[in-house]
Amino acid sequence: MNVPFLKSLDEKFGVKLFVMLAVFILIISFSFTVFCIHHEGRSLRDTLINTGELLARILSYSSKIGVFSENEELLKDPVEGILRQEGVLEVSVFNLRGELLRKQERPGIKNRKEATEGVERRWDEIPLRLRESGVPLYLEGKHTLQFWSPVFAGAAYSMEESLFLDDDPMHRRTRVIGFTRVMVDKGVLCKRLDALLFKSVLIGIVFLLLGSGVTYFVVKGVTRPLSRLTDGVRAIEKQGVFQPVPVETKDEIGRLGKAFNDMSESLAKREEALRDSEKKLRSLSSQLLKAQEREQKRLSKELHDELGQALALLKHRLRSIHKKLHEDQALLRAECEDTNQYVDQIIDNVRRLSRDLSPSILEDLGLSSALRWLIQDFGRRHSMDTSLDIGDIDHLFSQEAQTNLYRIFQEALTNISKHAEANRVSFVVKKKNSRVYFLMEDNGKGFDVDQVKKMQSFEKGVGLAAMEERVHMLGANLDLRSKERKGTRVSFTIPISKGGMS
Repeated sequence: MNVPFLKSLDEKFGVKLFVMLAVFILIISFSFTVFCIHHEGRSLRDTLINTGELLARILSYSSKIGVFSENEELLKDPVEGILRQEGVLEVSVFNLRGELLRKQERPGIKNRKEATEGVERRWDEIPLRLRESGVPLYLEGKHTLQFWSPVFAGAAYSMEESLFLDDDPMHRRTRVIGFTRVMVDKGVLCKRLDALLFKSVLIGIVFLLLGSGVTYFVVKGVTRPLSRLTDGVRAIEKQGVFQPVPVETKDEIGRLGKAFNDMSESLAKREEALRDSEKKLRSLSSQLLKAQEREQKRLSKELHDELGQALALLKHRLRSIHKKLHEDQALLRAECEDTNQYVDQIIDNVRRLSRDLSPSILEDLGLSSALRWLIQDFGRRHSMDTSLDIGDIDHLFSQEAQTNLYRIFQEALTNISKHAEANRVSFVVKKKNSRVYFLMEDNGKGFDVDQVKKMQSFEKGVGLAAMEERVHMLGANLDLRSKERKGTRVSFTIPISKGGMS
């Protein structure tokens, strides 16, 4: 069995429908052929039997004088006349005693035993049955039919109708003077049946071909609109393109196509509205991030200028107080030193907060060095091994783009410290032609990425959502890969033309 054909039969409705209809037509054609052959075969056989009986009656009628006088010459013409009929193999005439008066065979009979196979009977049975019944009889063999008819005296044939209508058998028995036998070849019947079989099969084949052709166009008419609907659905699924399908009919399939077009039009409008909403949302998000950056910069400046200076003044006064204390005031001197150290810690935290709020380090060191310092400082504070492969990407991006990149790394490090439970992180920054490739990887516990992608933005957490938005603002898409207990890998590639200086 052809496996591709079975697959096509299982997957394609048109092939399945065509095969079902073709099989149905084949069954009808076969049934019609069998019925015709059976019916016509019986009809031909009955016709052959009736013809044989009629020939035997005619022979009996035309040979009555020759039988009565037992004159072979008078039997010559009737016997030859019957022998000239189609399919007659042998003609014989007998007297009442069963003695052969005349016998004539059609030339070409090679094996008489084979021709009479299946009709051998004792000679005395047939004359006895004919004398008792007075009506013709026939015997059927394997290859021939033998028709026997009694020969009556002249009074029995006073009317021509007596050849076709039976008289009283009791009256006929007193007038039997002999018998005739006509042997007919069944090959005539076989030839006619073969011709009938050929014609029936030919008609069946023609009917099957015509039916298959009609079925093909019917199936095409059904499956073509369905195929168009399938193509339209696939276009929506793969390309997001809403293409109306042509509606050629007003039946159920046509109404289905119209409903699909209405649905496509509605989806296209909703898709357009969704894109507009996304554009507005991304614009608002970008503005929000910019406003956030401005606010953080303002807070950083206030922390540095106001709180930083106040803390510096406080430290200076603590030192002055410490110097004015006497040696015998050891307890106060110790408290001053402790307070001074605590103020130093506050100053360091304020400076770190100021840098986190507004990375002035970008202006001081450049993007590459700022990223190295950020990662190394993170490793020191969290006791993590860090692997850095950061190329020189200074002056490739605008100040706004550099700030976004720095924030992306900040958010990634924050997520690692909060959720990853990792002890090693690695970072790669490489320039490749007109693009810059960024990679951040840890060996933490990982998570189910598919589950996270299905979440709404607020469910993902501010950090990951902010990273995705900032990457999108830079003209790229965030590639997030992770497996449980196998760490997390975050990467993206930014075109320099999107975030560059131009």
